[in-house]
Amino acid sequence: VRESKMKTPTAAALLLLVGAVSQSNAFVPSVSSATRSSSRAFMSTVDDKTEVREYFNNEGFSRWNKIYSESDDVNSVQLDIRNGHDQTIAKILRWIEADGDIKGKTVCDCGCGVGSLAIPLAQMGAKISASDISDAMAKEAGARA
Repeated sequence: VRESKMKTPTAAALLLLVGAVSQSNAFVPSVSSATRSSSRAFMSTVDDKTEVREYFNNEGFSRWNKIYSESDDVNSVQLDIRNGHDQTIAKILRWIEADGDIKGKTVCDCGCGVGSLAIPLAQMGAKISASDISDAMAKEAGARA
């Protein structure tokens, strides 16, 4: 939300170093052609994106939607997840409030789930673009909004 400006030469030097490393092959392991061939075969049989989407549109949706709801039908682990999630959202909202007025600013919530962050930000006056890999999660966020 707030623009950060680097004031130290150390931060600038670190960015230059990161830029230089990202443009080199310094941290790229050498891969044999046999490894590349087996990796391609594996990648063609497993589509992680589809697997994640299917999980969060089906079994995962019902699990996580229950955790992120007001339902009393949760076990102790789910309750811990809910409480931790609520604390994280509250902390983020306090940071945003401390930074000043968010009214009219654009916020993109990628992986919005059921809208736990996007909805309160919209209520604070932010312009929200929210999306999720799961249609079920995005629809639930829309319903809650």
